[in-house]
Amino acid sequence: MKKIKWNWGTKLTIFIILFMILVLSFVYRSMQHPVMLVEKDYYPKGIEYQQRIDERNNAEIFKSQFQIIDSGNFVLVKIPNVFIDSGNIDFFRPSNIKLDYNYHIIKEKKTEIILPDSIFKVGKYIVKFYWQSKEKKYYLEKQFYFKK
Repeated sequence: MKKIKWNWGTKLTIFIILFMILVLSFVYRSMQHPVMLVEKDYYPKGIEYQQRIDERNNAEIFKSQFQIIDSGNFVLVKIPNVFIDSGNIDFFRPSNIKLDYNYHIIKEKKTEIILPDSIFKVGKYIVKFYWQSKEKKYYLEKQFYFKK
């Protein structure tokens, strides 16, 4: 049996091979994780951002009336006391898109909406409330921490 000579060339070749294996294993592992963007269609939403600013300005007077309360067995959403032609309340979970929840409103004058706590998981949600009343659009956004 012949012994390998451990000169600097042999050591350098082994080091390069081990380094390439390490790099390729990192590339393989990174390709296995899904890429979750904050928004799927972020470019068109970026272009329409001036409209969102106008909607936020319209809703500024209703900001204190919009509240989300975790009361143990259910989540209570208090909305402004206005007639809503149509609207959405989106519970956006930044960490996992599968935990998002959407509540659609059509022609209602409710001031409170009760949602079961079973649709939420412990963690942070960004609640986005869009509505339209008399051809005017409004948008409010609040953070909500669900604690079971």
